Amino acid sequence: MRFAIDILDEAGNNRIYVGIPLGIDEGKLRVQLKDREARFDVARITDWCQIDRSQSEGRGELLG
Repeated sequence: MRFAIDILDEAGNNRIYVGIPLGIDEGKLRVQLKDREARFDVARITDWCQIDRSQSEGRGELLG
């Protein structure tokens, strides 16, 4: 399942990344993006929304 993940960057700006969560390593969320794998500090995640879902599934579990 793909998620839109809202990350607060070092400059205080919100950045949205779309990808598939792969797991957590050393406090960082590993995400498969379209063209690469990225790691985001879990403490910088401000919000998320599951993209591939039906209306009845709700928000979705990012780290489930």
